[in-house]
Amino acid sequence: MKSNNTIKLTCMVVDDDEVSRSIITHFIKKTDYLELQFSCESAVEAHNLLKKDPDLDIIFLDVEMPEMTGMELLQTLDDRTKNVILTTSREKYAVEAFEYDVSDYLVKPINYARFLKATAKVLKKVTEEMDVPVDSNYLFVRVNHKIVKISPKDILYIEALSDYILIHTDKNRYIVHSTMKGIEEKLESFKSFTRIHRSYIVNLDHLESVQDINVVVNNKSIPIGRSYRNQFIERLNIL
Repeated sequence: MKSNNTIKLTCMVVDDDEVSRSIITHFIKKTDYLELQFSCESAVEAHNLLKKDPDLDIIFLDVEMPEMTGMELLQTLDDRTKNVILTTSREKYAVEAFEYDVSDYLVKPINYARFLKATAKVLKKVTEEMDVPVDSNYLFVRVNHKIVKISPKDILYIEALSDYILIHTDKNRYIVHSTMKGIEEKLESFKSFTRIHRSYIVNLDHLESVQDINVVVNNKSIPIGRSYRNQFIERLNIL
């Protein structure tokens, strides 16, 4: 597990008031475990950014904004953006806010001590999620701010997707923020997995057939990369 002083929680600030944005931005920059990713002057701007990059650790969200309110933006968020800290000059929204399972609720003017208390709560949550017991019979991955336990025998194949990987099983598909090299290292102790392409790792236990330059896994045709072909053929131990 990483120690607290090496964890960086990525943040977004959403507030139509420039002074309020500046204060929260200043607090973020002076806190060693926080890192500002985006500063938005409207919920609409934040919504468009979150569609492209939803995996932020904390969103500081003002409640009252024109065009789209903070509450309306909250309704559009998925599980990947769970850690929302609402900011507002009025306490009347507190009850409604916690119906959305927000992490905390800060009333303006916000002081640094109260800001730290709110962010420390999120840091504790993220740290506890990362502190997962090691079990050599399972693979643990972080999905949507949760640690998910996957049995390797259930994995059909793994596919690269930009900065993410897709882990395909019979029943589910998990989107994980990782590289192919990173997941290869996690799978080293499970001998049934082999890389057959820069974008694919397959579980040989689920291999149905090999057809020229493709393999078939669960009725899915997957290409064999030229640089991986010889190594893959050696793994098959063909009679």
